[in-house]
Amino acid sequence: MKTKRIYAAQWLDAANANAQILNAKAMLSRFDQPNVQWIAPHYEAPDPLVAKRRNVQLRKLIHNGFWRAHLAVQYQSPVDAIFYPGGRWFDSWGLRIRRLMGRRVPVVATLEGLVGDEDRQREYSQWAKHPVFCQAVDVKTLSRLDKLYRHADHIIAISPFLAEMGRRRYGDKFSVVPLGINDSIFFSPEQQQRAVRTRVVSAGNLKQGKRPDMFVELAKRHPEADFVWYGGHGSQELAIFQAKAEGFGNLSFPGNLQPLELAEAFRSADLFVMPSGSEGVPKVTQEAAACGLPVVLFGYYEAPSVIDAKNGYVVWSEDQFYDRVAELLADVELRSRMGSQGAAMAQEWSWDVIALRWEAKILEVVNV
Repeated sequence: MKTKRIYAAQWLDAANANAQILNAKAMLSRFDQPNVQWIAPHYEAPDPLVAKRRNVQLRKLIHNGFWRAHLAVQYQSPVDAIFYPGGRWFDSWGLRIRRLMGRRVPVVATLEGLVGDEDRQREYSQWAKHPVFCQAVDVKTLSRLDKLYRHADHIIAISPFLAEMGRRRYGDKFSVVPLGINDSIFFSPEQQQRAVRTRVVSAGNLKQGKRPDMFVELAKRHPEADFVWYGGHGSQELAIFQAKAEGFGNLSFPGNLQPLELAEAFRSADLFVMPSGSEGVPKVTQEAAACGLPVVLFGYYEAPSVIDAKNGYVVWSEDQFYDRVAELLADVELRSRMGSQGAAMAQEWSWDVIALRWEAKILEVVNV
């Protein structure tokens, strides 16, 4: 059987913690079908787990201001398919050049969240029959993403909700495969030694769309508990919220943690909350559930990582968010029961299993 060559367009640097790149590294370090050669770029030192895979060929990008153009050139490699293209200008040019040169191959894209303006939010909300919020992007980025999804041969959405929204906008070329988690890092402890004070955690960047001010409000309402938000990417926003926390005795923004440290922090906490109104399927909610934490998040993006009243609460308003968090803070048995349910659900989310589902779907498209 002829070996299939597939270009994976996410660069696989070991130190890069971008969400899509982390997903690509998790997949390519586990793909194992014979007669498939994966080709992928890197800029700095590549991820060691990917680098040791015999079925992955890594291609180093040049170290100067032309690396973006170099990546567009890499798109022209003699391959049988392209997987996981991005929405940046150099991704767009790479795909466009292939089309113009008559060297078109199947393109398998991913849909991991909704982007758009207020008009698009209203349209999605009408389709979903509930409020939907989009991540705001500039007009050029939105145009490039629209072109990517229109030209893609197949799109893998990470939730049924995203697939349904995508079908309505881009046509019937969607399938659903969830994201996985590293279950060797994110797992529930056999016996949890809880702190004397209840601890509520969240994680993510501190942009306005994540609504970290609601987390600050929780700390204000519940001085009996501690509130810790991990992340911020060393941004100006992190410094702003660290300054805000100085006025509280129960609120902190310690910044980024490595995955092992974050998992330990989750295992020493009691509750995870996600104030954000615009997400795809926040993987951090899967990781928190795997560590035995009940999760409170909003229902606008229909994340399958939380089933309402089973492993946490799905809320639809700010008041409901505050009420559900208060309910869980007051009931240790409820937190324990929901946390155990989440840990049980997470046993199905291992990348060791999920990555093979991604590989099978990609090859199904490529082999048609």
